[in-house]
Formats: sequence, C-alpha cells, structure tokens
Amino acid sequence: MTLVGYVGFLVVALVTSLGLYLGLTKIKLI
Repeated sequence: MTLVGYVGFLVVALVTSLGLYLGLTKIKLI
C-alpha cells in the first residue's frame, strides 16, 4: 500500500469513527 493510500485510509477511519461518535452522542442527548 502506498503512503497516500495509507493516509487516506486513516483519514476515512477517523472521520467515520468521529461521525459515529457524534451520532451516538446526539441520540443520547435527545
């Protein structure tokens, strides 16, 4: 895997986990 592909994978993983975390937090707050 190239460095660019690795970095892209990390960014996607971070954004996905952050989105899930925010989604769960909003559900708990409501």
